[in-house]
Amino acid sequence: MNFDLHTHSNASDGSYSPGDLLKLAAESGVTTLALTDHDTVSGVAEAVVAGKQYGVTVIPGVEISIDFSPGPMHICGYYLDIDNPELQAGLNFVQVARRNRNPRIIEKLNALGLDITLDEVKAVAGPDQVGRPHFAKALIQKRVVKDTQEAFNKYLAKGAPAYMDKQRLPLDQAVAMIKAAGGVAVLAHPVQLRLETMADYKTKFAELKAAGVEGIEAFNSYQSEVENQQFYTIAKELDMLITAGSDFHGEIKPMVKLGQFGEDVPLTVEEILNGIKLRLNSKVKVES
Repeated sequence: MNFDLHTHSNASDGSYSPGDLLKLAAESGVTTLALTDHDTVSGVAEAVVAGKQYGVTVIPGVEISIDFSPGPMHICGYYLDIDNPELQAGLNFVQVARRNRNPRIIEKLNALGLDITLDEVKAVAGPDQVGRPHFAKALIQKRVVKDTQEAFNKYLAKGAPAYMDKQRLPLDQAVAMIKAAGGVAVLAHPVQLRLETMADYKTKFAELKAAGVEGIEAFNSYQSEVENQQFYTIAKELDMLITAGSDFHGEIKPMVKLGQFGEDVPLTVEEILNGIKLRLNSKVKVES
């Protein structure tokens, strides 16, 4: 597809810098891209500059982790004013919690017999917030593992011996932050909610709509073609926005390719973005 509304850079847990991500987008034929890093908008400014350089329209976004079970719930925000104080305050809270988590990951790695320090990981991360990809790169540099995938599989992925869970926000706060920043809230990769039936998903989508979530990422690389179409149908029935994205992370999830999230997506990027534009009451200029 010539667009991707769910991507990550190394400002969170992707392997590409925002600039390199936009370069890849241009090389892949993606002309519209939303940068939706986990709980941070620190890569957006660089992405916007790179987008102009490579001829790719960049939508300022974020992906916020929500306190929910049985599966993870993530809410994407689109067309954000990244300098909004309420948005910045909420994301800073999560980032502080993330920084507090990092020494505990080091402790777990040390307990496994690995000689690694937090300073070494910070050196890899540079100005970016430290995340698991930076731990992976540090382990590669120390020749503990051969690549990022091995680092996650052996040490850093959920369920692995050095994994530490992260702080999550309540849904109402996340939605309020996105709306305060002038954006629209969309449920990411709904299949990851791990509900039992499509009737359960429809009930949950209706609850989310009542809570201020305006759209569903009906098309996502984690979902089967059947699931994509089912989520698309439910979103239409509930009169919710419909978006599509790969959840691209680069080397960390090598099977996920930029701009790939389904074989039969019935909407163009212009239709998707114009739908968002209408929900924002024409306050955002959407570039085709």
